[in-house]
Amino acid sequence: MICLAYMIKKNSPWFKIILALAVICLYFFTRLQHLDAIPVFGDEAIYIRWSQIIKNEETLRFIPQTDGKQPLFMWLTSISLRLITDPLIAGRLVSVVAGFFTMVGIFLTVSIYPSFFEQSFNPVNFIKNSLKRNFYLGWLSAIIYIFLPFSFFFDRLAVPDNLLSAFGIWSLFFSLLLAKFKRLDLSLILGMILGLAWLTKSPAVYFIALSFGTFIILNLDHLKLIYLPIISAILAFLIYNILRLGPQFQMIALRNRDYIWPLSEIIKHPLDPFKSHFGSALTIFIQYLSWPILIFALIGLVLYFFYQKNTHFLIVIAWVLLPLLANSAVARVFTARYILFILPPLVVLLTIGLSIWFSRYLSKTIFILLLLILNIIWIKRLSLNPFDFKLPSTETGYLQNWTSGWGIKPASDYLKTRSQQANIIVGTEGSFGTLPDGLQIYTDGTPQLTVIGQGLGFTQIPSSLVDARKFGDEVYLLLNKSRLTLSSQDQDKLVLVQSYPKPDGDELLLYRLK
Repeated sequence: MICLAYMIKKNSPWFKIILALAVICLYFFTRLQHLDAIPVFGDEAIYIRWSQIIKNEETLRFIPQTDGKQPLFMWLTSISLRLITDPLIAGRLVSVVAGFFTMVGIFLTVSIYPSFFEQSFNPVNFIKNSLKRNFYLGWLSAIIYIFLPFSFFFDRLAVPDNLLSAFGIWSLFFSLLLAKFKRLDLSLILGMILGLAWLTKSPAVYFIALSFGTFIILNLDHLKLIYLPIISAILAFLIYNILRLGPQFQMIALRNRDYIWPLSEIIKHPLDPFKSHFGSALTIFIQYLSWPILIFALIGLVLYFFYQKNTHFLIVIAWVLLPLLANSAVARVFTARYILFILPPLVVLLTIGLSIWFSRYLSKTIFILLLLILNIIWIKRLSLNPFDFKLPSTETGYLQNWTSGWGIKPASDYLKTRSQQANIIVGTEGSFGTLPDGLQIYTDGTPQLTVIGQGLGFTQIPSSLVDARKFGDEVYLLLNKSRLTLSSQDQDKLVLVQSYPKPDGDELLLYRLK
């Protein structure tokens, strides 16, 4: 397809259409291949299980609030589960689609940015003219996004952070349009996007504050129109209050406190945990963005300022830096997933910086290959051999430790086969998370198979499982070897049916009660 594109004149519409189709195909190829190579991990299991419950019983559509989570991602996954039988694929496809809309949002934002201060009176014509003039810059941003390990990894996980990122970049796009054209319809569209982001995750409040700041900074001479971003914020708040229909709305605020330090604690030690978290962020960027992109982009931003003689890209820097600094200062737990929503504006910055090199100094094809070669190798290794792949220390729970779900899928296949011959009762370690939720998502709706979470640290076989065995059921235990706390006497009552290795030397063990 790309070869065909080069046979057509570079500036023709057909050339651009073919390039756009090539990027779309490339995106979905990279995201869909080996989509289930990484096993389900703890949070995915929880979210997909909630989605199954919502699908099976619509009156429980607010069940995520029991753990203080906003439900929009689970609502969308419940729809996907009606179309796709594999629950893990169904959940991850929601993130794949969200990642696609993130890429489109980045493409449009990058395309309008160089033309932002040019005279225009109609947003539709402005966007059309910007796309004509800056199509290749937008195309570069899409290529960068596709081959960033940061986006590749999380576009393929069933977590709401990708959906939040999609709403984030579209919030930036419409914030810029609202600041330029000051129209009520743009204000309402922005408000709906902000509201949907808030239905996804609480960090959406950053988008509301940043959209407000963007309007003020770009309209210091028209502050009488400040009512426009205020309308957006009010509409977002009204949409968010849909969650009050759920019986445990207050749990969202309560659970948010579990993730951030109170202001009184931050004042006592302002650099702790800020220093360690900011250092983790730099490690994450090097691992998930790659140092060639970071170095070229940083130098390119300096050159961009030198050549263009303006500072309007500082607005995008604010969309990246302010949430990053805030999260580093207040977060109790810091992982790449919790700052994923700053990636889209960061890609906009990377593209602005790299565009200097792209247009002035190096052959375009050679430049792209040199820039992305390390990322392509990273993506290939993760896709084909995730078992031996090493992630940054903040990210080990996806592939290692008890949170990773190695062995759950084959264990479920074995148990479903046995359920055709007998009534199966399965006790698992834990009562929430990778187990039992990871097993329940694969056995949902299976006749004669019941999964029961038994909590942690039990030193003897739970009496409920012993009683089930006495009544003639086949009884199993599924647990991690590293968390096996049964006495040797009780272990003698079990027969090891299967064991499934994990990358860190642990094993998932499936026992049958004699």
